[in-house]
Amino acid sequence: MLHAVTMTKRLLLAAIPIALILGTAPALASAPTGTGAGATPRVLFRVVEDSGRIAVDSSAWGNDGDLRGGVTRDEGAYRLHPGLPHDRIRVEPDPSLNPDDDRFVYGAAVRVQPEAVWQHDEMAVIRHGDIDTPGGDYKLELEQTNRDTVTAFCAMHDGSGGSGFVKGDGQLATIDDGQWHTIRCSREPAAQTVSLTIDGFTVSRPDKSLGSIVGADPLLIGVQPGQDGTGLREQFAGRMDNIRLAVGS
Repeated sequence: MLHAVTMTKRLLLAAIPIALILGTAPALASAPTGTGAGATPRVLFRVVEDSGRIAVDSSAWGNDGDLRGGVTRDEGAYRLHPGLPHDRIRVEPDPSLNPDDDRFVYGAAVRVQPEAVWQHDEMAVIRHGDIDTPGGDYKLELEQTNRDTVTAFCAMHDGSGGSGFVKGDGQLATIDDGQWHTIRCSREPAAQTVSLTIDGFTVSRPDKSLGSIVGADPLLIGVQPGQDGTGLREQFAGRMDNIRLAVGS
């Protein structure tokens, strides 16, 4: 069942200014916090709950997520494990998950150990649909390279053939170093760019006529759906916190 959002809540939310706080957390410290600068949060998971199978959305949109598989809470963060059943957080489809043609920012604080078990050469962090999703999709994933390091990449598609893609490791040797890292993707329509920011270091690329993104899929944290809409893969293995989607300028 879709989450209900009242018009009053939307009006109140539009008036809330949100600041961006980016930084690298030391090992064993709590995850860094932050949302998109000047954007309005639509999803914000910060492990404010200490029990149950619901990830409580700290934004005003009520996009709570279901903890599925063997997701646990550990050191103030969500911990996702390799193996079956696939660990994931699932947010029911809702129009608020769509950025349309507006500016938007999404990302998370992640901590992946060097000895993490990879079931694929990619780990899904945030997925809203896939490349074949009608209306478009967006994603953030980690990827093992042929240099035996881990990078992050952002990809976005609209429903008309437009796209945006950017990859990098910021100023890190590798992302799977056991440290907390804040990673976010963003789309800037005015500049016609998409960007990847890791611990405050940003790389931008021109988009390819990226237009409105209005998919109707659930938001998945930690896994990727198969391109035919069935099956799960690309399991994330590690800790994740401050998971967010923010829209607006």
